[in-house]
Amino acid sequence: MNNTASPRRVADAYQNALARLGMGQPNLLSASEYPLARLSGDQRLMTSLYRGNWIARRIVDTIAEDMCKNWYTLRGASPEMLARFAREEKRGHVRERVLSALKWARLYGGAAGLLLIDGQEDRLDAPLDLNEIQPGQFRGIWVCDRFGGVTPSSETVGDLADPDYGLPERYEFTAQGARGAHYAVHHSRVLRFVSRELPAQEQLAESFWGASELEHVLDELVKRDATSANIAQLIFQANLRVLKMSDFGEILASSSEDAQRDLYSALRAQNQLMSSMGLQVLDREDSFETHAYAFSGISDVYELFMLDVAGAAEIPATRLFGRSPAGMNATGEGDLRNYYDSVRQKQQSCLRPALEKLAPVLAMSAWGHVPDGLDFDFNPVRDLSGAERAQLARQHTETVAAAFSAGLVTRETALSELSRLGKETGFWTGCAAP
Repeated sequence: MNNTASPRRVADAYQNALARLGMGQPNLLSASEYPLARLSGDQRLMTSLYRGNWIARRIVDTIAEDMCKNWYTLRGASPEMLARFAREEKRGHVRERVLSALKWARLYGGAAGLLLIDGQEDRLDAPLDLNEIQPGQFRGIWVCDRFGGVTPSSETVGDLADPDYGLPERYEFTAQGARGAHYAVHHSRVLRFVSRELPAQEQLAESFWGASELEHVLDELVKRDATSANIAQLIFQANLRVLKMSDFGEILASSSEDAQRDLYSALRAQNQLMSSMGLQVLDREDSFETHAYAFSGISDVYELFMLDVAGAAEIPATRLFGRSPAGMNATGEGDLRNYYDSVRQKQQSCLRPALEKLAPVLAMSAWGHVPDGLDFDFNPVRDLSGAERAQLARQHTETVAAAFSAGLVTRETALSELSRLGKETGFWTGCAAP
């Protein structure tokens, strides 16, 4: 006898047919659907939102600007080398170009930057060889959004050792203008920027790009804008004036068109002459009333929609809308701390891959070689106040001094550690081991 039970397909869900509750029952909740809209492919919609809606623009720009605000610091380089590296960055407007690429990636779902190397214009379709880059040959980055001059190839990278495995093998860059030239570029020369990653099948549907940051925010943004417009419309009805006429209905029902036209003309003239200092002439049996509109509860609904937009955008309402924290003992510190943690995570996932490809190119152009172990750390996103810097410096100094007094580190190590920590606090930056 075979005791092995045959596998059966089961589906768990709640239903109550009498109450018409649960999955598949005829109720309003079961009628809800989530159609696959793919709004990121609508360039006109994304552009219109960015140009015409201030909240959409802040959603796109704020996080990108915070990701590049305090930039990064190289490790394993002397002060003289760092200065030459910084000059190369400044000459090529690197930070400005990277910031633009991040913005367009957040707006449209993807952007790309072509590394411009002097003397290699006719070899763009060949893999980039760092040894062929001479000092001073870096010329900058040509940035294009996914709709504005760059097209990925359908052929993908097949080398498992390549960091771009599974991504397009080549990109075609097109110069803007009626006679724009076309350039087939190897992927090793391209900095790829994608803000919100998608599953594999959706990535193929979006031509290897991601989703716009406005796509999943749009529903909440529409609710907020509609609420704001309705509140503005209610302002016009905040004080309703009502004129009661005893024979108004009879005049409309039984009088001639000329009599009705005369009545309308008289009411229109009274309405135009009405002001805070004017008079309202009434018949003996007529009356005039005013009704003030109460806006109770509307502000609470408006606040909720604003919070929904902020949550979808992953930006605190205090920063997105420029408002002060509300409530008893509210400071907004916890929200901002979570926000800065989110920005640091985006720096690692969205910005670091591009900078890891860019840094060796800048090193070759600045120094003529790439040092072993070349790496970088993102500087803190948040700018500390003077009091916070002093407090942090005091804590660091006490920790280093205690370790030195206990004989755990040498004097040279202690001075070096103070100098390193000084980059964050601004104190002890002149310390150096003798």
